[in-house]
Amino acid sequence: MSLAGSSVGSSAHAAQPVDSPATRPLVALVGRPNAGKSALFNRLTGGSARVGNFPGITVEVLEGEATLPSGRPVRVVDLPGVYSLVEGVDPATDEGVARSFLQRGGDDVVSLRVQVVDASRLGLGLRLTRELIALGGPLLVAVTQCDVLQGEGRELDTGALSKRLGVPVVALSARDPRARDALSRAIGEALDRPSVAGATGDWAPDTLAQQVVRDRRDADARAVQRRQVTDRLDRWLLHPLLGPLLFVGLLSTVFAAVFLIADPASSAIDALLGALAGLIGPLLGDGWLRSLVVDGLLGGVGTVLTFMPQIVVLALALEALEATGYMARGAFLIDRLLRAAGLGGRSFVPLLMGHACAVPAITATRIVRNPYERLVTMLVVPLTTCSARIPTYALLVAAFFPAAGALQRAGIFIGLYFAGLLLSVLVAAVLRRSAVRGRGLPMVLEMPAYRAPEARAMWTAAARTAGSFARDVGRTIVVASLVLWALLQTPWPGSAAEDPAAAPVERSVAARLGQALEPVTQPLGFDWRINVGLIGSFGARELMVSTLGVINGLEDVEDDPQPLAERLQSARRSDGSPAYPLGTGLALLAFFVVACQCTSTVAAIRRETGGWKWPLFTLVYTYGLAWLLAWAVRTAAMGLGQG
Repeated sequence: MSLAGSSVGSSAHAAQPVDSPATRPLVALVGRPNAGKSALFNRLTGGSARVGNFPGITVEVLEGEATLPSGRPVRVVDLPGVYSLVEGVDPATDEGVARSFLQRGGDDVVSLRVQVVDASRLGLGLRLTRELIALGGPLLVAVTQCDVLQGEGRELDTGALSKRLGVPVVALSARDPRARDALSRAIGEALDRPSVAGATGDWAPDTLAQQVVRDRRDADARAVQRRQVTDRLDRWLLHPLLGPLLFVGLLSTVFAAVFLIADPASSAIDALLGALAGLIGPLLGDGWLRSLVVDGLLGGVGTVLTFMPQIVVLALALEALEATGYMARGAFLIDRLLRAAGLGGRSFVPLLMGHACAVPAITATRIVRNPYERLVTMLVVPLTTCSARIPTYALLVAAFFPAAGALQRAGIFIGLYFAGLLLSVLVAAVLRRSAVRGRGLPMVLEMPAYRAPEARAMWTAAARTAGSFARDVGRTIVVASLVLWALLQTPWPGSAAEDPAAAPVERSVAARLGQALEPVTQPLGFDWRINVGLIGSFGARELMVSTLGVINGLEDVEDDPQPLAERLQSARRSDGSPAYPLGTGLALLAFFVVACQCTSTVAAIRRETGGWKWPLFTLVYTYGLAWLLAWAVRTAAMGLGQG
């Protein structure tokens, strides 16, 4: 589809209301990963990005507003980083999304495409330029990292490059504040004088890159030192034996730091919510309305807010790893291991993001080019230990390992994390050889130079991740909290006559559902109370703790799980034996590691796959595997006299 003639010039805008977003020119930023595209987007829009609402586009395409030097407002979209726009790519991947967006028609037709090219990798960027020219339509090439090029003693001849390509070219540095003015002027000129892209003559990307980049002097000493530092670091960080060890050690440190930093903020939020509940509660009396607002609504909102610090801090950490260039090296290091499981290095990023939240991690699988590898990555992301499992882990460790010291408990947590990661790799290997067979693709990955991350870009990315969590997961948690409150408060018809002495919660609809599941969960040592907790955790994993607290007549167990842990330790069966021995606790931990207990995760898989087949498959295999693993763990514990 050619976009020739679709650009909106200045004369057209004169006859239309300038302040109407629908009439503003749509400028699309496109480029290879790590080219500086997002940095330029933030420069242009001033960080006022939002997720655009574009029909037919499921990927979160960022949109912002910018004002050109002439005063004309424009809409700017930041498309996913792509390597190629060739035909036949999976339309659900980044390449497919970028291609379909650039070929849009109707009200959201692209007025101008701005390709962001890394000057230090000009030949690679020009390969994408050739494909964009083939699409037709107005094009502007923005070459970034020109400061790096100059530091190496080289200079880009923008005039010669523009002449050969047949499109305007602007050279700038994304980190330079002056880049905004330079790019805004170039965009304004390209919109005022739209022309269809078309290079003069035949040209090869690598050859053209050599012709338009010239050596001017001996390289800058700082550039030489930068290359030496990069080579020296890579000698250690990419070492075949030492590199993976350093990588695992760094990730362990990052996750430990996340909880160390986020815990005080979460505790402060808990305290504020507790104070708010203390103010609102007396105003509502002691009836069902107070319970609905305090336990149901505020409980759900509080769960979302208390997880927000962990989500933000982990997002900052991951963005820092990405910005410094180390994330790409981590994908390279892990590629060999993932290849054995039928995946690739690109799958590493979603698997790592899954430790914050599975929903954005499933969205991030769009960077995986192979459709078979992408599908399997989606299916195993729920096995990674997301932050929502932490409250349940903390409760169970406190309840079943009361004598364990701080180091022992930390070791148990790390073991649970790596158990989920190991299981995801093993399950991926099985799926790639059974349910999702298909040919793999070699990993195409660029090693960017080591650079200091920009604080503004990191905060923007973290805010975007937090917003996605609140929107996609937060609403589900609040709704699940209200539904669970209703199930716990609504009595089962006729239950009062059957057992008048039973506590209200034991006569609730939730209790009857838990009792109905006992024949299935009894081999695991789970009674109806644990079953009700598992029902609540299906709405949101973190509701397990609060649900068990309600069942046991305890409040605010999210703030301090110790009273609930003690209640579980002291619980007895009718014969006087412990109701929850060590074997049951270990089985519950094993079950919680594997089971896909999150409706938001299921919804995300459905959104990405376009149907119910694979979400239902995920539920069946995770719950089936969770039951088998929990049964094996409890059986082994009973053999050791701990059942």
